[in-house]
Order: sequence, then structure tokens, then C-alpha cells
Amino acid sequence: MDKICNVAILLGFILAIVTAFVAVPYAVAILLILGGIGGLNTADKPEYRVRLYGAAVVLILGAPMLAQIPAVGAALAAIFTTASALFVGASVVAVTLAIIFQVKTNLLKS
Repeated sequence: MDKICNVAILLGFILAIVTAFVAVPYAVAILLILGGIGGLNTADKPEYRVRLYGAAVVLILGAPMLAQIPAVGAALAAIFTTASALFVGASVVAVTLAIIFQVKTNLLKS
């Protein structure tokens, strides 16, 4: 399962780079799905989930600032803004799995 998740994240990064230069229909939806697949391996890895959440927030807030870099800024901003969709998809799945894991753990205690 880890290999599938890693391949999904890799494909997402490749797509994020491609979409900075070429219009890809439904690119954000595809990135959300690939990120969601990549986030499936976080059920028992709380430290990995925290990294995903942090990466999603940093990319969402910081990527537009990259446009201020001369010559390459616009392309970098486009790449990292699009890559933020990948991390948002992974974060949504990670949050969902964390809730399921927590509920399951609490139900077994009772």
C-alpha cells in the first residue's frame, strides 16, 4: 500500500509541474484525488499527518509569494500553488482516517 501511496504523490508532483506550463483539464480535481490516495497511509502515523497539515498550510499561504521572484517566480508560484491541492487532498483523507482511528480506539476501550 505504501508504494501505491508514494506513486500517487509522485504523479501528483509531476502533474503540478506540468500544469504550470500546460493547461490540464480537471487538474485540481485529479490532484485532490491523487493526494487523497497518497494520504491513505497515514492512519497509524500521527507524525506524518502533522507534516501533511503543515505542508498544506505553508503551500497555500506561501506559494503566491513566490511570484515576486524575478524571471522564475510565476512558474514557481504556479507549481507550488497547484501542489497545494495535492497536500489538501492528502490532509482531508488524513483527517478522516484520524477521526475513524480515534473513534475506533475509543469504542474498543468501552
